[in-house]
Amino acid sequence: MTADASYLGFAKQTAKGTPNTTDGAFKYLLFNEGAYGPNNIFLPLDKEIGGGALLRSMVKVGVTSGGALTIIPRPSTLGDFLYGALGEVATTGAGPDYVHTFTMPADQFAAPYYTVRYAPGFLWGEQYQDCRFNLLTMSWRGADFVRGAVGNLGGLPAKVSTAAWSPATKVDGGPQFLAPLGLIELPTGTPAKVLAGSFVAGMGIPLDEQFIVGSYVPDDFNIVGRTFILNLTVKITDATLYTKIMYDPAGGNAWAASIFREALITLRFDSDQNADTATPYRFTIAANGQAGTPNVAWSAQPIALRAGRNVLMNMTGAFLADPTGAFEPITIALTNTTVSY
Repeated sequence: MTADASYLGFAKQTAKGTPNTTDGAFKYLLFNEGAYGPNNIFLPLDKEIGGGALLRSMVKVGVTSGGALTIIPRPSTLGDFLYGALGEVATTGAGPDYVHTFTMPADQFAAPYYTVRYAPGFLWGEQYQDCRFNLLTMSWRGADFVRGAVGNLGGLPAKVSTAAWSPATKVDGGPQFLAPLGLIELPTGTPAKVLAGSFVAGMGIPLDEQFIVGSYVPDDFNIVGRTFILNLTVKITDATLYTKIMYDPAGGNAWAASIFREALITLRFDSDQNADTATPYRFTIAANGQAGTPNVAWSAQPIALRAGRNVLMNMTGAFLADPTGAFEPITIALTNTTVSY
């Protein structure tokens, strides 16, 4: 049986502990590769004096579920990933195009729960409840699609019937976001010559303090922290950016113990077109700009040179909390035809 006959979908839950069983609520993904399933905790009995050479017992003491996929993001399902990564969404617009603005909520540790369905080869069906996204990456390079990866951690797995799924009619098929239709400026108005890059959102969900006495499944999937990182490989044609990051944010030649902070960033990617209108699908990533103290701290690796190649620099921007608390440290806007999340 070919792996291409497999399906993976998800639907938002109304609450933890309440798996979504409404067939029409599920969206299904196209993905390149990945693995999902029950993650059983098998525990061998300790070696004991007088017990002989072999293990005397092995037991199953717990289970989680989930996995990770590599994908080419599509406009509708990308919104669910962003909702899970940031935790709050506000939607504006009407007609064929809606703008969904994703930010962190007042409770920065809050996020929705999802039910995931998985059918390897469409030979059987599995359901994983109480899933939260713990990873989202989007990566790009010149003359390519925007690519990515996504991961979930979840709770109790179950075998379920696929009879009413109809996944082929619910697959988010596109269009794709394209690197040639991207724009990256640092700061705004100053185009950066970016060869490749990535945006990484990580949601810390440690499980070592979630297994409680009297239960085989974790008590919850609490997010204890979020990280947002922007990585860029840029073509260097003058010393300005290198000097600001490596020596002095003010552009001086003497080394200074100050970090280059620049949050007035334009980072945008479009699709080739919107299948419903002439407007492209689009997502943008923004920091707090110059409101108060810029909240993106930049670092860079020493420049490595290769004969016959260009001068390139790998730089990393870490999104920090807004020091005043008055502005959104990160905002991601997505334009698509989805009515709401």
